[in-house]
Amino acid sequence: MATTDKAVKTCTKCGENPKAGGDADTNPWCQPCRTAYQRERAEGMEWRAERRGILRGVQAMREAVSAYFSQWSGRPFMGAEITAIVAELPGPAVAPEDAKRN
Repeated sequence: MATTDKAVKTCTKCGENPKAGGDADTNPWCQPCRTAYQRERAEGMEWRAERRGILRGVQAMREAVSAYFSQWSGRPFMGAEITAIVAELPGPAVAPEDAKRN
């Protein structure tokens, strides 16, 4: 009987550790590289969600201020007047933190 020597395949990302179990085509990285990638991916997703929320809040505030000032279309305003009005506006209505996503 002839024995076949299988060479240990190394991670395609770091090239040091052996690949994690499973098919080499579907799992080319070692476990530490996969873990680091998933951690970076999760952090990126959290950052993008926060950024998206900030941008939506800015857009909602723009719409709220625009709606307020559209009723005064013929009146000129002074800068200090606008600053005072914007500071007193209640701001846009937002969904509570525990609201279900659509």
